[in-house]
Amino acid sequence: MLTLKESALVMAKINAHHGNAPLDQLSLTAFHEEIRADTTIGECMEAVRRFYAANPGDRWMKAGDLNRQIHAMRNESKPSEAQIARETERLDLDADAAWQYRRLRMLGRSPDEAAHTALTGRNLLFLEPPSETDPAPTPKRRHFIGHRGPSPAGATPLASIVGAHDSRKETHR
Repeated sequence: MLTLKESALVMAKINAHHGNAPLDQLSLTAFHEEIRADTTIGECMEAVRRFYAANPGDRWMKAGDLNRQIHAMRNESKPSEAQIARETERLDLDADAAWQYRRLRMLGRSPDEAAHTALTGRNLLFLEPPSETDPAPTPKRRHFIGHRGPSPAGATPLASIVGAHDSRKETHR
């Protein structure tokens, strides 16, 4: 996430294209809040450069333009499905490792990092069987009042739940 200072640098670069308009705190704070939370200063500066290289004229770059440009830049760097298939074949990965490799590559990881994780990382879909030395599971404990074990519905008399009513104790005024 960019700091407020880094957002000010990005905004200053944008303002440089329009006669170095002065920055004020309100516009800087609004700009900072509208920028994607996962951006880096390098991505922002490259996005500003690409925007003004492709848009001649007096159009100002806004936070939405910056976010769209960064999204497009990230999509450009993602490999195609065909490229990932060639990489998994070259690495001779089994089905689970190939799935993990493909997922990591689509998330933007480098080929080396994805291969290392897929080959050495543990498979998150695999559950280890319990060992023979594991202790037996502990019985469930009930933490509420009145539990006496399972009983069929209606087996407990209503009088034992709400108390018996004695009409002799009732006095009329």
